[in-house]
Amino acid sequence: MKPDVAVLIPVYNNQAGLERTLASIDEKLPLDVVVVDDGSDPPIQLRGLPQPHRGFVLRLDRNMGIEHALNHGLRWILEKDYRYVARLDAGDLCYPGRFFRQREFLEKNPQYALVGGQVRFVDDSGRDLFREKFPTEHEDISRIMHARSCFIHPAVMLRVSALQEVGFYSDRFPAAEDYELFFRLTKRFKVANLPDAVLICHVDPKGISLTKRRRQILSRIKVMLTYFDVGRKESWLGLMKSVALLAVPVPVVQFLKRRLEKWRGWL
Repeated sequence: MKPDVAVLIPVYNNQAGLERTLASIDEKLPLDVVVVDDGSDPPIQLRGLPQPHRGFVLRLDRNMGIEHALNHGLRWILEKDYRYVARLDAGDLCYPGRFFRQREFLEKNPQYALVGGQVRFVDDSGRDLFREKFPTEHEDISRIMHARSCFIHPAVMLRVSALQEVGFYSDRFPAAEDYELFFRLTKRFKVANLPDAVLICHVDPKGISLTKRRRQILSRIKVMLTYFDVGRKESWLGLMKSVALLAVPVPVVQFLKRRLEKWRGWL
């Protein structure tokens, strides 16, 4: 029987990262892994995917950007009639049973369209950089989303029928396309995060979040303004924080996150 979960991985010139990620998929739940090669040179090869999972590579002739690659993969996934789509990025590592637990949550809670989880952030050597505590309940998430995204993109699983209702990733919010989509889903459906860690996220110095940081912050501000609620303090605080971040260097932000994590440990 065909799996009902497709794992969507966009890749651009990161063969080694993809292979590490595929090798980390420790699941008894059968999965179909859909890799979108966003114009890599040389082309991406699908190697190292454990059994019983199946892999598919969708190749784009030239690099079009992550929003285009994601939507290309989603169109293919919808045509194949999967029930759920999970995200994953090349270079990140899954905790064992992550997809099984997320699918189980969505199966037991049909009113929910999206489920994420907790994430560890590490550097190139695997050293912990910082951790964030993501809210687990829909009510908290729908409030905090006005201040920041409550989900890490490669740590989520989505219900395909919900995507059919709200649409795919928008190209109006470059480098923050995930935040805007999650906001749309949160407005229409219930969403949640699992309380346990589901992903080890590699903070890549060449990744979008760092190389296109200014564009990402500006897009994040645009998302906040699109869904701005004058009656919510989170809308005001999130907007002010994002504007302030435009002037703060990345090393300072990471230092403050590490200090905050240590401070939480002392409480």
